[in-house]
Amino acid sequence: MSKLRVANIVLNNFTNDNRVYKTSRSLRDAGFDVQIVGLKKGDVKERDEADGIPVHRVAISTMKLPEGLIWGAIKYLEIIWRIVWGYRKADIWHCNDFEIFFMGVLAKMTRPKLKLIYDSHEYQSERYGKGGFEKAFISRMEKLFIHRAEHFITVSAGIAEEYKRRFGVKDPTVIYNSPHFTPVDRSNVLREELGIPEDVKIFLYQGGLAVSRGIELLLETFGAMNDPKIHLVLMGSGTHRAMCEEAAAKFDSIHYREPVPYHDLIRYTASADVGVISTQNLCLNNWFCMPNKLFEYIQAGVPVLCNNLHDCKDVIESRGIGEIIPEYTKDSLEETVRMMASKDLSTYQAGLKKAADEFQWDKEEIKLKKIYADLVERM
Repeated sequence: MSKLRVANIVLNNFTNDNRVYKTSRSLRDAGFDVQIVGLKKGDVKERDEADGIPVHRVAISTMKLPEGLIWGAIKYLEIIWRIVWGYRKADIWHCNDFEIFFMGVLAKMTRPKLKLIYDSHEYQSERYGKGGFEKAFISRMEKLFIHRAEHFITVSAGIAEEYKRRFGVKDPTVIYNSPHFTPVDRSNVLREELGIPEDVKIFLYQGGLAVSRGIELLLETFGAMNDPKIHLVLMGSGTHRAMCEEAAAKFDSIHYREPVPYHDLIRYTASADVGVISTQNLCLNNWFCMPNKLFEYIQAGVPVLCNNLHDCKDVIESRGIGEIIPEYTKDSLEETVRMMASKDLSTYQAGLKKAADEFQWDKEEIKLKKIYADLVERM
């Protein structure tokens, strides 16, 4: 019997999407013929591979058109056409987020035998910045078509409960975007690269530097403190990168470090004293989020300082692995930072060790493989 063909499709150029990479590897190891499908954006290869898994970045001829509603619609129609027509003959689509799930529904209309797995990395209609029409459209389409998916996967318990409540999804599976378990020792790489003394507490923010991530308040607070014994390191990229670089040039206690390759990330994370999650509670998607950095801090054995976010707070407080900032204000952030900086951080280590064993991809992939094994039995 030939292997079942899985198209793991994502609406980015697949250069730094570790969830898609991990699900692809897990499904390949489970005996499926997996291909990763993304978009050709920027200077990346159209045909590539990731750990032996073929990668096809679909070239879109209209991508050079200007920005705007009408031009954007033309681009999206071409993306739909090329992906739907190009991959409709796969046996299974692993649909990463709403846009791909919507294309999957269209592909299934042309080939009813196609099976869809909907892997929603976010609370789709409640993402920050979505306008009223777009939110209503996504909600309506999910309500109409979500039951055409063989299974619904998401990244947090809060989002899973919302999809059960709003759309009647039965038995959603939460698959956390946790990294593989990697034994790691403390390192000094950030201190060595950035010239930070040994007696300074390093608060590390790693990940996207963008709107709604709380970057502005971090810079304002640490800049105003400018405490020689408490430093902030920002490591990532995004629209707020220049803002971070400017603050690093202005204040001795703030540092910017370019992002590092994913395979080397945990070594840098393990050189911090505290890991920061400053996502603002500006929308329900943020409220229920479980960002990658939470699990990366856990695996690195670094206690977590986090804004008051529903699912993150539950994990952090119930396992004793960090502190929650009571309010999103400069005074509240500074008070919590100073409290953690003065604390014996080894008191968090017992909880962090247990959490590192609990939140690792080797356990999450068991749930993924079971979903696919059950699907194969029904095919």
